[in-house]
Amino acid sequence: MKKFIAILLSLVFIVPTVSHSDEIRSKEMFSFDIKKINDYAYITSEDCKYLYNAGCPILPYYTKLYTFPLGTKIRRIEVKVEGIEKMKLNKKIAFTEDKERVHELKDFYPENWFSYKARVGIKNGEHVIFLSLHLYPVRYNASRNEILYVRNFDIKVEYEVAPESLFSKDEYDLLVIAPDKWVKDLEPLKTHEEREGIKTIVVGLSEIYSSKYFPTNGRDDAEKLKYFIKNAIEQWGIEYVLLVGGRKYTGAWIIPVRYAYAVDAVPPFTERRFISDLYFADIYKYEDGVAFDDWDSNGNGIFAEYNNGGRYDSVDLMPDVYVGRLACRNKLELKILVNKIIKYENSQNKRILLCGGDTDLYDADDINEGEYLNERIAEIMHDFECIMLKASDGTLSRVNIWREIMKGVSFIDFSGHGSPNSWANHPHNSEEWVGITIFDIPFYFNGYKLPIIFANACHTAQFNLTYECIGWHFVRKYGGGAIAFIGSTGLSYGFGGYKTAESLSGYLEIEFFKNYYNSSYLCQMFYNALANYLNNIPMDDWQDYKTVEEYVLLGIPCLKIHL
Repeated sequence: MKKFIAILLSLVFIVPTVSHSDEIRSKEMFSFDIKKINDYAYITSEDCKYLYNAGCPILPYYTKLYTFPLGTKIRRIEVKVEGIEKMKLNKKIAFTEDKERVHELKDFYPENWFSYKARVGIKNGEHVIFLSLHLYPVRYNASRNEILYVRNFDIKVEYEVAPESLFSKDEYDLLVIAPDKWVKDLEPLKTHEEREGIKTIVVGLSEIYSSKYFPTNGRDDAEKLKYFIKNAIEQWGIEYVLLVGGRKYTGAWIIPVRYAYAVDAVPPFTERRFISDLYFADIYKYEDGVAFDDWDSNGNGIFAEYNNGGRYDSVDLMPDVYVGRLACRNKLELKILVNKIIKYENSQNKRILLCGGDTDLYDADDINEGEYLNERIAEIMHDFECIMLKASDGTLSRVNIWREIMKGVSFIDFSGHGSPNSWANHPHNSEEWVGITIFDIPFYFNGYKLPIIFANACHTAQFNLTYECIGWHFVRKYGGGAIAFIGSTGLSYGFGGYKTAESLSGYLEIEFFKNYYNSSYLCQMFYNALANYLNNIPMDDWQDYKTVEEYVLLGIPCLKIHL
């Protein structure tokens, strides 16, 4: 081992230090072990998370999360790294897939000892600024097979708190945006929500475009909606937004959408864009204070780019308001949904249906990833009756899924593979598919015993197709189906083996259910899961961006989840 001199890493965040800044100081100490398993070395440390980026070594990292009132100026972040040491290894460090890429890395990974990101978001109903600081105590050079490591970080964060809250209005809680011809049909929903204590306003699209309430701003209809939501937050104090309308059969949009361009880098997959309703929830970013985030930082009119022909946008991604969508195509679907939402509140029970199988065949850990995630969720939902349907033991079947839904469940977790018209998974190391399609849903006559569904799978909420996706089929089903569906609008990614729970869609899936016990409404479960992902994962890979951007809530956001 060779010891290096101590170094100081100091970053000035946007503006120079001022004399009246407050500061936070801390000293973080780390230790680690090197375990050798088969042909690889694993660096382990207590209370850490691990970097899982495709083609990169698996290394420990730690996150320090700071929360400040909205309007706070973060003046300076200073990190001292002391006593850098070097060690030569006799085995290669284990990697996250893509074996060839990891051994081609010529420099130390990660590139720096720490990284950070300031975002604007919501915590406990309050608008705040999150500062995520990620510490990397071990860095690895694959070509030399050696590590640099440290045991101490000295941290100082200087900041200035705003003298008063930026947003203090409290006129409305829920903003419903709909086409003009549907506004009257939403009156029963407005009445219901206000009876539940949620102050509601229903706004027609023409009222937005004609500047009835606020001056119209934006380059296209989607951006005009986003600016309207911004004004509604600041002038009315809204917390929830319900977008009412999806795609017409002709292809035109009833309510605008925004496509994100986090481009897949896993040949042969070439999905260049996908719908992201997070665009309407992520209103602000941190740039020397609070600023509007248009998701187009490079100004080329293409949004949320991540390696789109070498182009990138700097996006905040943290939700600032809770958004859900009823992707209705006609008034009949709208009438069904309004009725289901009104009748739902008293129909809950304490049963959860967990469906899974072997998502990644022949993985190194030889596990059934979908079933493993189901089991993790069963541990979280400890006071629920958990019904496990497994492809590995033959209990997963169309008939058994139908039977349990007919009995009534509060939640369903589908963990596996999907398409716009199906969900399925494999028995252990088998090419066989077991699951359901949109043609099964017409037979779900479960009345108002309506579950909330989370689907860790590709494309299950892709509501921009000519035919309706399986997620929306569940939600708009007359006489049964589901009350809400959370799924992806594009290709959904996950790792094989036990690390399936530590990143990408599997991590988001678990976080969703973790937030059940500290949430009152469905939107808090979902958007707190997104916030936890953004705060805890370093977000230095395209798959992380796509995971956060592509999951949508098909349902009303302010749906009560507790009896």
